[in-house]
Amino acid sequence: MKVVAARNARVKDPVYHVVLSWPSGESPTDDQAFACGRHALQAVGMQDHQYVFAVHRDTAHVHLHIAVNRVNPDTFAAVYPDRDYFKLDRAMRELELQHGWQHDKGPYAVFERGGQQVIDWASKAPDSKEKLPTRAADMERHAGAESLFTYARGEPKAAVLKLLGGPKPSWDTLHATLARFALELRPKGQGLAVYDLSGESRAPIKASDMHESLSLPRLTKKLGAYKEPAKQLLLAEQRYDRFREPVRDPALREQRRQERADARRGLRERYEQYRASFALRRLDEATVKQRFEELRATARRRRAEVRDTVRDPGMRRAMYSVIAFETLRARQRLLKTIKQERDALRRDPANRRMSFREWVTDQAARGDAAAISQLRGWAYAEQRERRQLAALTAAEHVDGFRGAEVVDPVARELGNGFSFVVKRNGSVSYRSSAGQEVFVDHGQRIEVLPAALAHSQALAAAHALAVQKYGPGVETTGQAGFRNAVAGLGTSRPAAPTPTANPETMPAPVPVADIATADTAARIGTVKPQPAPTRRRRQR
Repeated sequence: MKVVAARNARVKDPVYHVVLSWPSGESPTDDQAFACGRHALQAVGMQDHQYVFAVHRDTAHVHLHIAVNRVNPDTFAAVYPDRDYFKLDRAMRELELQHGWQHDKGPYAVFERGGQQVIDWASKAPDSKEKLPTRAADMERHAGAESLFTYARGEPKAAVLKLLGGPKPSWDTLHATLARFALELRPKGQGLAVYDLSGESRAPIKASDMHESLSLPRLTKKLGAYKEPAKQLLLAEQRYDRFREPVRDPALREQRRQERADARRGLRERYEQYRASFALRRLDEATVKQRFEELRATARRRRAEVRDTVRDPGMRRAMYSVIAFETLRARQRLLKTIKQERDALRRDPANRRMSFREWVTDQAARGDAAAISQLRGWAYAEQRERRQLAALTAAEHVDGFRGAEVVDPVARELGNGFSFVVKRNGSVSYRSSAGQEVFVDHGQRIEVLPAALAHSQALAAAHALAVQKYGPGVETTGQAGFRNAVAGLGTSRPAAPTPTANPETMPAPVPVADIATADTAARIGTVKPQPAPTRRRRQR
């Protein structure tokens, strides 16, 4: 394996190491463990590489060590798997289904859909509480009418979630929000149920079926003990109508969502094939050497002709110099030509491997349905992020600082152990020396997280960054405790100089001109006065 790895001098880390671990209570045989290792290698596209498997049973969890040579023994090309964590996690779900092992948590999960077990993203797959109850599904399928479950999970659910996510929700505001849709939350059994005040539906639905945050334990923890709704007449803005046709067929919607997920997964696999088969066009080194060899051969032939035909030694030397000069000039022209050819290859768009997004855009332009679906998914995600950012910027209850104009997030070294991480959406997360996220720069707003309140330097750094970004018009938003903490930053002053100090000899303070300077971030330093330079006379 070392000999093969040495054939690719650019690879400095030829060993790719993976550990597959089984939960306690599961003990696969050696053959099963080795088969799982081969399946994992196939998932990351390294099934043809050299590997070593080792099963360890000396701990509570049986595990398999996989050491793979990144360098292919046939092509000597190095493989660095893209998104290998997700590919391996999906491979684990496939092995669990194949061998009947219990499912572990990860980016992928196993779900029951249409009587079959499928693997999908755990974050996108619907929870069991999201599924339509049997009676409601039968009503919508046979009677063609909308169920109370579907009605409650529409606009009423969105309004309730907005209320619970806002500042200081209460039982009174929750009851008032539900009453706008002719719904009421009452105790039933050991929990809560949502009732239809219009009387169209006599059977209530579980509050947790409307949304998991409406369960009695969660509401009690957030709002306190249950409080009965006020007995007052409220005019509902919208009512449940059981004769209204359902907007969408939940089963058909779930089927189409699964089809889109399968198509996008196939799209990703096709891109991986494109990446593996893409060959960068370069000038043939053998041809380049041949072109230089032809120059040298021409020079040798000309020198031989001069040697055989010119008898005068002085004339021969002169002609040799001319041949050497012309050969050198031809060599320089050839070097320039080769450089131009290589630059042309680098600038050629067709000679650059496209990123996944560029490749998807190209496939969509050719009419690929899966690529078009992926572009629409990205567009919806970007729209959702823009709405969330706009809501976050406009919120008054969020602790942080806000500017009057839209300013892009900035990534700067703040010093004092602070570091930053740029997220995929462009926001910049600032973290303390312990790795704890303390505040996030979203652009027009800097959101200060609760961890910063216990970290005075983090609060001061966030405030200093906001003042520098937004100027004197920076606005402080949030709860009273946060506002008081920010106001306390202005009252803190450095210690006064001792009475024996002479102010005339004290060095002048250096203003913090840029918070990105590591030595001056979140503090004010001083410098000693430098003597004026003296002019020296040059000695001749």
